[in-house]
Amino acid sequence: MSQTAALYHLQMLDSQRDTAQARLAEVEKRLNENETVKAAQFALDNAQQNYQKWRTRATDVELERSQLAEESDAAEQQLYSGKVVNPRELTDLQDKIASLRHRRELLEEPLLEAMLEFEQGESDVTSANLALKSVLENHEQSLGVLAAEQSSLASQLAQLHSAIDKARGSLPPRSLASYDQLRKRQGGVAVARMEDESCTSCGVELTSQQAQQVKHGQVLMCPTCGRILFA
Repeated sequence: MSQTAALYHLQMLDSQRDTAQARLAEVEKRLNENETVKAAQFALDNAQQNYQKWRTRATDVELERSQLAEESDAAEQQLYSGKVVNPRELTDLQDKIASLRHRRELLEEPLLEAMLEFEQGESDVTSANLALKSVLENHEQSLGVLAAEQSSLASQLAQLHSAIDKARGSLPPRSLASYDQLRKRQGGVAVARMEDESCTSCGVELTSQQAQQVKHGQVLMCPTCGRILFA
């Protein structure tokens, strides 16, 4: 497969993903228009935010305690190494060790609090997920079609994400960077087909030499719209 063919294949996958994501957003919006579903989703969002906040807090406090422990151990090794003989320096080291240990001890209570809140947050997320699932099940008759489509779209997107990752893995980084930049500038479409020596995106007619380059798989940008051309 030529590089332009690989880019066009990636473009087709990305376009399918864009369409599926747009439809999924629309479906989820319609699902969430139901007040009961909306309330359950709101509770889940809050639970997830609270869980993430305390998870981050617990990680930060534990990291700080580890750093203090490392500093204390290093100072203690220096103290007992025999290399420091000046009484003033020895006293300073002892004071430093005591201060580091004290600061680490002061973090025990905040760490415990963060861990407890983190565990509670995890439980709350599980409960909120179950509550949302229950609400959706209770409204299955009225929301069944949309819920089924939501599940189908989620499955389709998972497959597309996998296919896109595989397609991107077959392309060189420089080509991917150009492709991604074009996608952002060109409304999501970075690659255009060439038919009858013309760009199907903007309609500009190419020279015979340009058309031959495209037909031979060379990476050529449309001189008018700037998209990568593919025959």
